[in-house]
Amino acid sequence: MFLKMLAFEWRYFTRQPSFIVTSSIFFLLTFFATVSENVQIGGGGNVVYNGPFSIAQTLLILGFFAIFLVVNFVASTATRNESSKMAEILYSKPINPVSYQLGRFFGSFAVVLTVFAFVPLGIFLGTTLGAAAGWVDVERLGPTVLSHYFTAFFYLSVPTLLVLACIFYAIAIRFRSMMGVYLSAVALFIGYNVAVQFAGEPAYRELAALIDPFGYSAFAEVTRYWTMHEKNNSAIELSGVLLQNRAIWLVAAIAILALFGGFKRGLTLTKVKAKKAEKSAVNDSYTAALANRINIKNSPRINTLAHLKTRTLFEVKQVIFSAPFLILGLITCFMLMAPLFDPQGMFGTPNWPLTQTMVQLVAGSTGLLMLVILAYYSAEVVWRERNSGMGDIIDSMPVNNITFWLSKFIAIALVFVLLYSFGTFVTVANQALKGYTNFELSQYAFRLGYINLVPLMMTVVMAFFLQVISPNKYVGMLLFMVYIIGTLVLSNFGFSHPMWQFADAPSVPYSDINQYGHFLTAHNWFMLYWLGASLVLGALSYALWHRGPEQPLKARIKLVPYYLGAYGKATVAAGLIIFIASGSYIYQNTRVLHVYQEQDDFELEQANYEKAYVQHKEDNIPVITKVDINADIFPSERKIEATANIEFINVGDTAIEKFMVHKPRYTEQYSVELAGGALGELDKTYSLAWFTFDKPLQPGETRSGKLSVVREHKGFRAGNEDFTLLNNGTFINNGDLLPHFGYYEGYQIVDRHKRRKHGLEPLERANKLEDDRYYNESFFGKGTGFIDFEATISTSEDQFAIAPGYLTEERVENGRRIFHYQMDAPMVNFYSIMSARLEAKKENYNGIDIEIYYHKTHDMNVDRMIESVKDSIDYFTEAFGPYQHKQMRIIEFPGYRSFAQSFANTVPYSEEIGFITDLRDPENIDPVYYVTAHEVAHQWWGHQVGAANVQGSAIISEALSQYSALMVMEKKYGAEKIRKFLKYELDRYLRGRTTEALEEMPFMRSENQQYIHYRKGSVVMMSLKDRLGETRLNKALADFLAEFKYQSTPYPTTLDLMSYISRDANDSEKQFVSNLFEHISLYDLKTTEVVVADQQDENGLYTVTLTIDAKLNRADSKGKETEVEFSDKVDIGLFSADPEDLSADNTVLYLQKHNIKSGENIIELKVKELPKFAGVDPFVKLIDRDSGDNIKKL
Repeated sequence: MFLKMLAFEWRYFTRQPSFIVTSSIFFLLTFFATVSENVQIGGGGNVVYNGPFSIAQTLLILGFFAIFLVVNFVASTATRNESSKMAEILYSKPINPVSYQLGRFFGSFAVVLTVFAFVPLGIFLGTTLGAAAGWVDVERLGPTVLSHYFTAFFYLSVPTLLVLACIFYAIAIRFRSMMGVYLSAVALFIGYNVAVQFAGEPAYRELAALIDPFGYSAFAEVTRYWTMHEKNNSAIELSGVLLQNRAIWLVAAIAILALFGGFKRGLTLTKVKAKKAEKSAVNDSYTAALANRINIKNSPRINTLAHLKTRTLFEVKQVIFSAPFLILGLITCFMLMAPLFDPQGMFGTPNWPLTQTMVQLVAGSTGLLMLVILAYYSAEVVWRERNSGMGDIIDSMPVNNITFWLSKFIAIALVFVLLYSFGTFVTVANQALKGYTNFELSQYAFRLGYINLVPLMMTVVMAFFLQVISPNKYVGMLLFMVYIIGTLVLSNFGFSHPMWQFADAPSVPYSDINQYGHFLTAHNWFMLYWLGASLVLGALSYALWHRGPEQPLKARIKLVPYYLGAYGKATVAAGLIIFIASGSYIYQNTRVLHVYQEQDDFELEQANYEKAYVQHKEDNIPVITKVDINADIFPSERKIEATANIEFINVGDTAIEKFMVHKPRYTEQYSVELAGGALGELDKTYSLAWFTFDKPLQPGETRSGKLSVVREHKGFRAGNEDFTLLNNGTFINNGDLLPHFGYYEGYQIVDRHKRRKHGLEPLERANKLEDDRYYNESFFGKGTGFIDFEATISTSEDQFAIAPGYLTEERVENGRRIFHYQMDAPMVNFYSIMSARLEAKKENYNGIDIEIYYHKTHDMNVDRMIESVKDSIDYFTEAFGPYQHKQMRIIEFPGYRSFAQSFANTVPYSEEIGFITDLRDPENIDPVYYVTAHEVAHQWWGHQVGAANVQGSAIISEALSQYSALMVMEKKYGAEKIRKFLKYELDRYLRGRTTEALEEMPFMRSENQQYIHYRKGSVVMMSLKDRLGETRLNKALADFLAEFKYQSTPYPTTLDLMSYISRDANDSEKQFVSNLFEHISLYDLKTTEVVVADQQDENGLYTVTLTIDAKLNRADSKGKETEVEFSDKVDIGLFSADPEDLSADNTVLYLQKHNIKSGENIIELKVKELPKFAGVDPFVKLIDRDSGDNIKKL
């Protein structure tokens, strides 16, 4: 019986269309994810596609979607007898329930395993065929090791699928209905999505790793800090927390199946009770039939509107008042719950629930779900009549095709409207509960209804068309999935323009400051364009509609003119006219007025530029020393006219005969007029020209000149938008606005795989630290030094304009508001120009004007910013030296770009990262205070002292600003908050190095690697402060700044910084500094045993003996570690409560540094009170990959 049932289930399912469809989907997803750069599921960075980590991660991610695979095969097996009405016949036979149920279960489970096996097969064929065909760069592939596929499949996928199969089979047996299974699947889907939001928090990671039925959290915990070397070479091992997770869930699954899988009792029928309403309806139908009364209403013609109304009501009832729709509504609501309950703000601090954020949350969280719903419902509604067996009867009725088509379309439209309404209700309720009442319902309606829903409904038209031309709904669903996957990979073949992507349009980002801005224009035209295409497809869909006995597509095509009729043909003609006319206008704007480049074409242009001009990379170029800029901003026209009068000097050792000048982006008119020379003809391919001096510019010689540009936008673009020049919130820096001198390194291809593809040499991200040829170059780039600065900026009368310097004059002339700024101290030739309509709050503090400019509804944190500016200036002045300006301004700009940036006495600050942060919970880290302090610190680190253009330059500007900001925070909030902050920073550094694109560098050689100079920078500098003391470290930094203040010949390097820090250090401290700066050092400290004496000694003290295992590993650039000997002073602590509990008071019983060496260390301590926790480096001041074993609970 067991084998017969297993074989029957296998034969039954493998002959079903659903088997082919699901197998194809899983195979195509992984195959295209491997061969296409536009689809990525697992891996990333330098992780090879066929490495153990990438394979395992891909299987785990798709294992989550296997919920629906298991429901489709395993659960439907358990309910098939009831749904097919065969239960009475089957259960009348003497069947052994154990062998019968096990045979059915394992037969359907074997089908599930077979379908899911197409996932590793897709990866394997994608890598092998992709390498052979040249679709995949061979450097993205490692050696093919079949054991990597088998271990991932059998350790991760098979247990997960077995767990899901046991659970859903038992549920199906219990409820005898797919509805109960669907509801359970939804509950698991929702519960997992909610739980996974909290799993990333360090406090919950271990628990999440154990209770995750999919094993993803366990895998993530095991591999959390794996480096590239480990990800590409370390096989997945069934040990530790991963083994515990698999064992726990396998035992649970088997227990569930054994208890509830139908083995303990005989096979029984489900009792079905007829409802009273159903009985009454049956009786009424009999009475009506016996009465033999037939009423006939004559109609001279087919009443299409009446039929449409009736059919629409029918379709709406079938769709809306159904259990699947209820389930989808719950999914929609609960998919929003997790990000609402645990919003992922900066350092765990949430933002205020602004409407612009909530709308994006609804659209983003439900995007994939909407596509799934579209694929499901388009198949169900189109094929409903035929699947029910009523198709021929209904088709014989005198009803136009358009009635069937339009009624079903309206029903699906209502589904999406209601689901978006549910999402809106949930997010508005969340806003109200969190005390935010500026709901802006019109924004919900417009962005969700027009920008998101309209393209979705056009895609429904496409899905209907694919279903109509298909022989059954499964083929139609397969065609739709092929279409979706095709759109993802289409750009690989030169079709990335939105005109090739059905129902696509350039994005419409929203900002409270700029609102929809100019972005809506392109969207409107593309919607009109796709409306024309949708009209044509819609008309063809109802003309090809299945009517009467099944007909092949060829036969239905012949009848298209008949079914279209006059109105249909007019619709097709109108659609084609709209499509062609709007398409022509779009083409004129996006291809003629503006350049649109496919990604491959742009990369080829970058490669050719480097090949042609890289030999001029080291050419000597003029350095600007003085700027007097006059800029006229026209916000409504998105236009800026600027002229900069400059003085420049040759700081090199050789005369300059000529140099390259690059035309700025989005600029047609520009000129470079320098004394003693002229600009040559423009090379339009690379937007550059050569400036040639009649008489070479000699070393040390100074001349003057003028740079002029007109930056403006006409029409609209298909992407590649200019976010600097806006209707409200213009923010542009001189690097983007004015012509660029010399070879443009920012134009080079960075990705090493793409460089290999184009035959380019490996790119050096930074010049070598010891290469003194670059010591006279600023880290801002060649030709950038300190300047004297003056600016005159005009804008529209209803806006203000800001540039660095002090406002000396403001006036209004001819409807233009004009501002004049003058800087009284040298500043880096890196400045911004801004124009906006904003509110302002101003204070004077110790002779320094503090000004905050903000949107009127973003006033929540303005006072905190002012407080941070005051505290920062006080601390930095005392610790490092005086503030060089008499003003500090913070200006909010639209959140299209999410950063804050420090210019001389001016800090543009995105609306996304500080102004909208919710600071009401005092337990949270205060990112507003921290970011503001960090940007103020740049007035010292970056503007008073620069850095040479070599490795480690960002350490001087960013890591020292990190340290400065953290010290201000420590004074404000105490050491506990800093500990919490540093835990985030350490975690982000260790995770950052796992996704390194090229090579991890030692701290002092950081090559603009943010996870090093920001995240590791915080940890390293606070470790130095702990070891050397605040006074010594600040003194070293102050002396360093004083030595190199405003100095550019040469600029300092991290060698100089390290020299100052180590100046008065002993040998042990110098070694500590060396470990931090010169090496990638990873400590492995572990408290293996703690013994506490039962009795106090004669002095009333308890003896506590700790056994500490210690190692120091040094990693190479790929993450391969080698142990080295070390001996250093490390904190040993005893505590009365968990030191991880930051809210506990007076927990420290003992905290002193002890000498710890490699290997085992025995530490004996005497304390008055019995400790409850003891350990080494309890506050994780050192970089330890596994700090969880530092502390031992007694």
